[in-house]
Parts: sequence; structure tokens; C-alpha cells
Amino acid sequence: MSLKLQRIGKIAMIAALTDEEEEAILKEKIEKSSNNIKLAITVVAGVLKDVKETFVKSIIGCALQNNIVNKNSVEIHGVLHGALDALIGITHQIPVDASIKMKVALVTDGRWIAIAIYGDSAIYPLTNHERGSLTIMHISNLRR
Repeated sequence: MSLKLQRIGKIAMIAALTDEEEEAILKEKIEKSSNNIKLAITVVAGVLKDVKETFVKSIIGCALQNNIVNKNSVEIHGVLHGALDALIGITHQIPVDASIKMKVALVTDGRWIAIAIYGDSAIYPLTNHERGSLTIMHISNLRR
């Protein structure tokens, strides 16, 4: 089976769902493609109230360190709102003292950024819930 990787939302969701081996294969496939898509992945974990305090800064840092966006107000603004939207989508019914572990994927084609989150939340170790969220935001009219 050949996996078509042309839509950034689909790529972000697939990336967030991968284990380490699958992640490496996906990254290699993205790097070899000629479709100007960039991918970065990070993991966020901790008690939800603490994660909420640092999440947006962590995602902006990941985007900048991996050259997903340029350091300008338009692109950072898109990442900021995308990160907030994705976080709200995944945490809207989680108690603040729950533990979470989420894999976050950022994918861009230069005009749009997709932020996908997948992972677990639990208030008690035997009550894990799988959760997922996807947001796509406009970041630029022109490619760098």
C-alpha cells in the first residue's frame, strides 16, 4: 500500500499517531518528497494544569527550532492560535489534576500549519482515555 502524503492535516494526524519506528519512516518519506512539506514532532506530558501553562510556548519553540515557521508575527500568530485550538480540542473535558501524555505533530506547506495531538489522559492509572485533536491555521500568503 502506498500512502499519499499531500494534505497537511492528514500528515499531522498520522504523525501524531506513530510509534518511534513509524515516525522515522514517515519523516524519511516527507524528506524525500518534493512537495515542500515540513514536519516536526514533540511530546508533552504532565499534570494538565501545568501543561496548560507551558503548552503554547513549547509548541512555538518546537515550530521555530525545526524551521516549521519563520520568526515573524504572522506565522507565530498562526502557530499560537493553532496550538490553543488543538489544546482546547483535546482537553475540554479533562479535570485539571489529570495526567496527560500527548504526541504533538506540526506540519506546514508554507501557507498553512496543521497541529495534531494524540495521546492519553487519566485521573487514575486504570482510567486512561485516548484523545486526539487537529487544527489547521493559515500562516502566510507567500512561501519563504
